[in-house]
Amino acid sequence: MGDSPLSVKVEPTLIGEHLAGREFVYLITNNGERSHVVALRPALTNKIARFSNTGRTPLANVAANSSVTLTWPPCDSTQTHEHVKYSVVADGTAHLDGDVIVVTITNAVLHRPA
Repeated sequence: MGDSPLSVKVEPTLIGEHLAGREFVYLITNNGERSHVVALRPALTNKIARFSNTGRTPLANVAANSSVTLTWPPCDSTQTHEHVKYSVVADGTAHLDGDVIVVTITNAVLHRPA
């Protein structure tokens, strides 16, 4: 990877600009004892991600603990931009809107393998 930085801060409202070529995101929730990971395709507007069809465990976890992490893996092989090998990692605060998880992204970085 040369001299490229390990992580690059991303303004949460601009996160959508870094998602081309990323097919899904891992939504990571926690109930205070155990984490749960599910791969989903959210609807994203500015720094708000909406997740539907998540299953019972993520819904229950968000009801118990609003802190979540989102991780988009590196881009697919069709992409050629500067950060193609970086994952996008974001922290957020979640709440339930019926059976939809709504996440407000509070912090985000592009992160490459060390």
